[in-house]
Amino acid sequence: MAGTPCGRLICDYPGPRPKYQGELLDIPNILVFKVPKGFGSRGSHNRFQVVPSYLTKDPKLVGKTRHQQAIDIMDESQSKFDRKLGEGTFQKSIATDMKEFINAGSVQGGEPKTQSCTVNNSESNLNAGQEGRMEEKQREEFMEVWAEMVKTGQDKMLRETIENKQPQSLAVYVKDQTWGITVFG
Repeated sequence: MAGTPCGRLICDYPGPRPKYQGELLDIPNILVFKVPKGFGSRGSHNRFQVVPSYLTKDPKLVGKTRHQQAIDIMDESQSKFDRKLGEGTFQKSIATDMKEFINAGSVQGGEPKTQSCTVNNSESNLNAGQEGRMEEKQREEFMEVWAEMVKTGQDKMLRETIENKQPQSLAVYVKDQTWGITVFG
């Protein structure tokens, strides 16, 4: 049975978690993975890969955390892409290996969460040893993107994309940076 690096299927870390102070996002629950700048593209923008939580099952029933299940969904998307275009035709465009993720979090009930024991506490992650939490600079950056989406109404565009089950990308501009948000599933 798979689980987080500490062996749990559901994070039950009771430690302090910073509370989100912004307006709630108008989107369904999602799992979010930050990948390196330009990963899978020629651009140098930041990128989040997003999987709707409704595509995952209860971790206790399947023996994998929701973030692990989301990684499997993205891996299947990469496999479909390779089969369609021919494996090796293009640079790998979807991060699916634990070492490729900078951090992971989620949005639950409209509130961004910066916790993922599966990714953030994995051995190769810079956040390892923090009980799945992101280090402060990463946390602030994560929160800024979601706050900007509420401010500009792009959270509603993301909701529509998810509800219509349209795998696609959106661009969000925060300060002087562009963030690509790619929805899978």
